Amino acid sequence: ITGQTAADADDWMTVLLQTKAFHRIPPANLQALFMRMQHGACKAGEVVIKQGAEGDYFYVITKGTAVVTRETPMNRDGLKLAELGVGESFGEEALIADAKRNATITMQTDGALVRLGKDDFRALLNEPLLHWVDLEHARDLVSRGGRWLDVRLPSEFESFHLDEALNVPLYFIRLKVKTLDLKTSYVVVCDSGRRSSAAAFL
Repeated sequence: ITGQTAADADDWMTVLLQTKAFHRIPPANLQALFMRMQHGACKAGEVVIKQGAEGDYFYVITKGTAVVTRETPMNRDGLKLAELGVGESFGEEALIADAKRNATITMQTDGALVRLGKDDFRALLNEPLLHWVDLEHARDLVSRGGRWLDVRLPSEFESFHLDEALNVPLYFIRLKVKTLDLKTSYVVVCDSGRRSSAAAFL
């Protein structure tokens, strides 16, 4: 990750501030985020995150596009899950769930990224964006038109799930998120809260 000019810094900061998620970050957190984020250029074809690796950074694209792929036993070349553009982020799932990377991110074009270390991400960005509810409050939200969104694996879902729950495994969230009803409140659930935290952040 290399340095950059003041003009470049203004450009990527403006991109981040225009994304919806950043509208909900407290001003003091934003100041700390921009001080701690690192900026760098990337080349087309560069693998930024490799499936199975340890999670270390959260990334936001400030220039160019990237593709998200997931290798499966049936598809060693990787199943394409999503394309990401300017202002879109990745890498949060492994940091929130404290798990290995569940997909590979490859730059499709030359571009640029900013990255934030795991501890800074959790303290400054993740916590302000998540809205935790207890079971009673969650049931109340669902009774008033909300819906359970279960992000466990299909096999786990089949073993047990809440009534009327929708199953979208965490690794498919990016692909399926646009199919969710924008007028519906979703209560995201899993077994431990880690996968649901990652899905809620996304």
